[in-house]
This record gives sequence, C-alpha cells and structure tokens, in this order.
Amino acid sequence: MCLRLDFLTVREDHMNIHTLTPRKSKPTESSVVLTPQQAVQIAAEMVPRLAARAAESEQLRHVHPDTIAELHGSGLMRLMQPARFGGSELGLDDLMNVVFEIARGCPSTAWVYSNLASHSWNLGQFELQAQEDIWAEDPHALAATGLAFPCGRAVPVEGGYRLTGLWPFGSGVDASSWMLVGAMTERAGGAPERRFFLVPQADFKSLDNWSSYGLTGTGSHDVQIQDAFVPAHRTVSAEVFAAGQNLPGAQLYANPLFSMPTFAAFAYILSSVPVATAKAAVEQFTQGMRARAGTYTGTRVAELASVQARIAEAASCVEFAETVIRRDWQTLEANVRAGEFPSMETKLRWKRNVAFATQLAVRAIDALMPAAGAGGLKLGLPLQRQFRDIHAASAHIALTWDVHAAAYGQSALGLQPQGGLLL
Repeated sequence: MCLRLDFLTVREDHMNIHTLTPRKSKPTESSVVLTPQQAVQIAAEMVPRLAARAAESEQLRHVHPDTIAELHGSGLMRLMQPARFGGSELGLDDLMNVVFEIARGCPSTAWVYSNLASHSWNLGQFELQAQEDIWAEDPHALAATGLAFPCGRAVPVEGGYRLTGLWPFGSGVDASSWMLVGAMTERAGGAPERRFFLVPQADFKSLDNWSSYGLTGTGSHDVQIQDAFVPAHRTVSAEVFAAGQNLPGAQLYANPLFSMPTFAAFAYILSSVPVATAKAAVEQFTQGMRARAGTYTGTRVAELASVQARIAEAASCVEFAETVIRRDWQTLEANVRAGEFPSMETKLRWKRNVAFATQLAVRAIDALMPAAGAGGLKLGLPLQRQFRDIHAASAHIALTWDVHAAAYGQSALGLQPQGGLLL
C-alpha cells in the first residue's frame, strides 16, 4: 500500500508513515530505520522526481528543498548516523549503492547526499558529548564540511580553541546546521597541528557564492568563521581521524564503521558520484539511441559503427571503474571488521585507483558526447548535465589524477609523498 503525501510517496510495507510538510529542510518526524535493501529501493523510487527537479536545482544553485525534505523523511539522510541517535548505522557499501541510484536522477543531489549522509558517520567518530551537542535536540541535524586545513587557524584557549577561517566548497551548507572544518592549530614550541572542529550554525556564515559550470546544484558556497570558541570535546586531531582506530567514536560504538580510516573512505564516497553518473549516462544514452534516426540522412543511428564503438568504450570505462572502486571499498570495510588497518602504501594505491576511476568516468562521458550530436547539447536532456557534472567532480582534489598519480609514483620509487594530502 502506498500513501501520497504531497511530493513524497511513502511505502507502508517498509517504513513508518509520517506527515511531511513540503519545502521544509528540517522535519520533525520520528526516525526511520532502514535495511540496505529498503534504502536502495527508496532511492530507486526517487529517481524520476530527482530528474524532474534537476534543472530547478541548478537554477537555485542548491539541492531542491523538496528533495532535502524527501531525503529526511525517507530516512536516507540518516543512513550512516549512529543508531544511538535514531540512525540506520549502515556502512560504506550501503551508502554507495544508494548514491548509484540517486545519481541516475540528479548528480548534484548525489554529490550533496553522499557528503551529508557520510558526515553523520564522521560526527559519530567524535566524543559522545559532541554528538549530543548536535543531535540531542535535533536528531536530523546535518553537517557540511570545509577540509582545507590551511584555510583556518585555531588558537588554544582555556577549555578549547578560538577558530577563524574561510573555507571553500561547503557542499550542502544550505541544508546544514553544523560545519566540520579543518584548521592549522598553534602548538607551543612545535609546528602547527591539523585538527577538525565542529561549529554550530550561529558561528558560521555561508557566503552564497557558488556559481559553477558543473555540479551547479550543490550549493558549495564558501563558509566563514570569525573568532568562534570551540570547546575541546568538539575537536579531533586529523592524524587520529586518518588512522581511525583511536577515534573517540571507535571506543564508544561496537560497529567497526566508526573505526574506519576516514580519509581513505572519503575518497570512495566522492568517486562514487562521477562513476555512478557515467553509468547512468551510458544506460540512458544507449536506450535513447536504439530508435533514433539521423536528422539529415534518416539512417538509424544504432546502425552506425562509430556510435556502436563509442557506446562500447564508454560502457567498458564504467565497468572497469565501478569494479575496481567497489572491490577496494569492500576490502577496506572487510579489513576494518577484522581489525586490520591499511598501510600508507595501500592508502596511496587506493587513492590512485579512485582518481583513475574518475578519469575513466570522464573518458566515458567524453566518448558519448560526439555520438550524441547537437541533440546532446539540449538543456532539457540529462546528457549535457552529466557531462558538466562529471568534469566538475573530477576537479576535486581527492579525485584529481595528476595529484594522486604523482603521490603513488613517489611512494613506488621510494620517495616521500608530498605533504598536505589527506591520507
């Protein structure tokens, strides 16, 4: 049985029924705990609505408010949130499967969703007091991130730190009431330390300056913080975050999810969006070409050897990319469950694979565009958006081939990888 609640269809057979108010980004209903199968099914059912809102999300420059409300109401936004606060506490593989569905409808939504949903897992790696600060009054609270450490400066004071900075690319900040930012922290008699800080909405400002060629609907605005006090329990060393096993949340929860090396996993979360988008583009393009005739010749486009070859190339790129990144992130999860943590060499190899998979996604969409002809440029069709979004995603520092190829090559040759990478 299905109930229609304004913009959202909710199935009675796999989740609780809630009353939703359209265009609200912070719902008040009780939590919906999902199984992995339910999460994927819900995401798949959302795809037509996401596709219908994609153009308007680009005009708004952030994910459509109805989509944010639907992600909240369905329980998908709390996919990785600790069960202690009403979340489903599912793993990385489950998140990726949902992202692969959402990207079929709107890559910008997939980008923001993958960030915000995974950040609830990161928040679960902090001290319990920090988690209660965030979720005790609002269990649906979300956090965007600013991970560029040189963009912030923190000074130790009694009870915590004073934090100031300007961070770019706060994807999903419009839907968030917290920011998780990195900053260089002064230390007496030593080099600055990289630390993470959790900051409430009252202490940060979104500058509303995201205007981009691709991932246009992500609302990735710059975020400013000016001399905000952050108590000590809302900070974690970046090195502890990177290692995983010594995080406060790892001591708090039995689920090995909260012991996972954060930076290694984060790259897979990001790479899933361009790869999933390329996969959707290949499927949609192939389906559309089956019946299309050339404008001038009238010849069936499907009969052109050049089109056939481009589809084969694009499909191969996607299959190779998806196979490798799925293998790697599933290995990461399995290792953590077994109490094993990756070496630096393994992390560099995984980062290399993520960046190369992203390059394969770019190659796939680049192979399709010439075969689409002028029709592929139409703003009402998804292909041009997929082309822009995949290229935009590939520019992220975590997915840039030149950066991670060089780091892997340096390690393979016995050299020290360049500093500043999130490893």
